[in-house]
Amino acid sequence: MRKRRARARRATLWLAAGGLCLSLGTEALETRHFGALSVTPTINARLGMQYGTGINFGYGAIDDAGETERSSASLSIKPRIGLSYDTAPGTQLYGAVSAAAATTTLDGEIGGQYARSGDADIDTDDLHVGIRNGTFDLSFGAQEFWVGDGFLIGDGNLDTGRRDGQFWNFPFAAWRNSAILKINTEHVHGDVFWLRSDQDFGDSRLVGINVENRPGEYSGIFGFMYLEVIAGNALHFDGVKLWNLRAHKLTVPGLDHFTLWGEVAIQRGNDEDGGGRDNTALGWYLEGAYEFAALPWKPVLSYRYIHLSGDDPDTADNEEFRGLFYTFYKREWDTWYQGEIAGEYHLFNQNQVTQMVKLRTFPVENWALTLYYYRHDLEQAQYYGTPLSSTAWADELNLSVEYFHGESFYGYAGLAWSRPDDAAREAYGNDDDFTVIQTFLMYTF
Repeated sequence: MRKRRARARRATLWLAAGGLCLSLGTEALETRHFGALSVTPTINARLGMQYGTGINFGYGAIDDAGETERSSASLSIKPRIGLSYDTAPGTQLYGAVSAAAATTTLDGEIGGQYARSGDADIDTDDLHVGIRNGTFDLSFGAQEFWVGDGFLIGDGNLDTGRRDGQFWNFPFAAWRNSAILKINTEHVHGDVFWLRSDQDFGDSRLVGINVENRPGEYSGIFGFMYLEVIAGNALHFDGVKLWNLRAHKLTVPGLDHFTLWGEVAIQRGNDEDGGGRDNTALGWYLEGAYEFAALPWKPVLSYRYIHLSGDDPDTADNEEFRGLFYTFYKREWDTWYQGEIAGEYHLFNQNQVTQMVKLRTFPVENWALTLYYYRHDLEQAQYYGTPLSSTAWADELNLSVEYFHGESFYGYAGLAWSRPDDAAREAYGNDDDFTVIQTFLMYTF
């Protein structure tokens, strides 16, 4: 068994690395047509590399306390075949199948929570079928699905080394199973869904409905979602009933370059995994961005305030907001892993109050240079149930350089630095600065 696992790891590493190298010199694959049948093959290759010092503010990696310096590499390759068949004018049968090979090497995931060096996996991701026309779209199986920008429903697969080979590249993105009905009219889009997550999310099952307007002559998307988690024995998801209101991409009359986003999420129901306590959690955020279009590099200045409630130990209710199935880069790199350090290793969109100031610039075509400042605090003076004497968590700075080449290539290089405040020093027992240098390359052909 041990030899077989070692062979699988080596095969995954060489497969991912070879696919990435191959992709760098390969043109995009093209859709092939065979009468009414269309076949679209793609291969997505990803490489992520990180180097961290002062890990967990000097405590060290969770799987090896005292190891405060680590290098990590995550590699993956994901071939996919999409199919569509025209059964009648305006009506299609469609489907897709994909598989991902992923591995973690060097010292393992730098935080020490999700992936070890040598973790590897090869498994299917997409595997679904559906039928659609101009109004209805009904599909079943393993597929990607998100609502809005992925703040609550985004990624049904929590990539971990134990089951998926790595943590940082996110090659596995499909829900394990689903039944989704999408309805599109001239002015309204709706979703009715049943979703099943992977085992790292507790094999959760949820049902819900989402309704939002389709942008017309006016700017902005207004949406409403209701969902219930009907099964899921991890992360206290089971029993959550959620109401969500959101407004995205709103422009203010007279301020054409000013854009607003905002959401509120109310969580009720019973905490089935926590003794049947009543859920009384609240999460909300407000974000504004202004583009200085007349200035060189066209800078965009953004500010976000997000408030996600934490459990008050002095009450009978459970006030802890659950971040549920959020994802990243549905808008930009920072959504919804808030900060390259806090968002990936410490705070996971619960018991959290974070302020973000972001300056994003475009010095030349296809390039973006972004500076982020985060002020992280806890909403309640506790860290995953451990009482603390303060809610002040950390200050964090991120700097990123991004390169875009159409839909085929994306490159990112970043530097993240975080200084602990009283709560973080108390939680980890140390006060070192946590620094990460990292890069992420993705090629689709």
